[in-house]
Amino acid sequence: MRRRRLWVVLLALLAVGFLAVWLVGRLERVPVPVREAPQAEARRNPYLALERLTAALGGKLTRASDARVLDRPPAGATLFLDRRRAHLLPPERLRHLLAWVEAGGHLIAVAEAPQLADPLLDSVGVGRASERPEELRRRPESIEVLLPGGGRPLQLAASWQTLTVGERQPVWSAGQGEEAAQILQFSIGSGWLTVASELDQLLGNRRIGELDHAEFYWTLITRNERSPAPQVLLLSRLQMPTLFEWIAENAAAAAVATLTLLLLWLWRIVPRFGSVRPEAPPARRELREHLLAVGRYLWRCRQLAALLPAVREHFRRRLQQRRPGIAGRPAAAQASQLAALSALPATRIAAALSAPAETPQAFTDAVRTLRELERVL
Repeated sequence: MRRRRLWVVLLALLAVGFLAVWLVGRLERVPVPVREAPQAEARRNPYLALERLTAALGGKLTRASDARVLDRPPAGATLFLDRRRAHLLPPERLRHLLAWVEAGGHLIAVAEAPQLADPLLDSVGVGRASERPEELRRRPESIEVLLPGGGRPLQLAASWQTLTVGERQPVWSAGQGEEAAQILQFSIGSGWLTVASELDQLLGNRRIGELDHAEFYWTLITRNERSPAPQVLLLSRLQMPTLFEWIAENAAAAAVATLTLLLLWLWRIVPRFGSVRPEAPPARRELREHLLAVGRYLWRCRQLAALLPAVREHFRRRLQQRRPGIAGRPAAAQASQLAALSALPATRIAAALSAPAETPQAFTDAVRTLRELERVL
């Protein structure tokens, strides 16, 4: 019984081995593409696939977000202008951009949404409209684009937004009809202006591999740029530099000098914290210092009437001690006798003895006169 069970196990193992050998000989390993979630670089750069496609085909795509590039676009390159640019296109910058196109540049601009302003499209008379819900349900999923001088027609995903033209007529257009175009190209001077609806979505990481989006992009830039290595400048998420960035670029030396002076000033005025010093014993003030402080206070407060009587009273006491004969006479006689004694004018002496001192100059003259008379006495 045990031997029979052993033979059954051996036969089963042998059958499994033959089956494995047969499967190895019959089956073939085939790679299966699997779409993964966008990684960090793709999430940060929505045009990462477009950059790699341009490099793989022999061109070069450079991304920038500084709106000042529009003032002086690079010569001999294709400029791809993304949306959200209306507030960064003032009239002067728009004139520089159109002058660059007239000089032979190729500008590819994504049309803004109908509810947003778009000075660039307004300058060439291009209008924008969104299809109604019932029209969206009837529209085809793709449109056919035949570039002038191109080979086969290219298939692009249809957009919900349509473009209309004004007086300026395009060289060619693509869409669902003359009144519902999705792509327009205008000849401006020696250059080209291509306006497309939702082109940023068609050439983004998610949809560039669909239909003929990648081939349309490469055909469009190589048709208008004859260089074997096309140069594309992609302006996306435009913004102006912040105040600190502008200072770092244009006034770095002045900013460093100002910051250094500020730090030195703070170092000078900020109190130093160290060991606590013992408090000095209170100094005993003299009466003369107190009187001097009172006099300065009255002088600052313009209380001259309170100072001059004390000076005159002091002089009369000295006059009574030294010259009692003069002190007993009337004021006019006192002035004349003191004038004869000191050789000072009698009017000046009379003013110092009794005239009101309403101004600081009069007060100073009176005190000086009484001081000189006191020396004579």
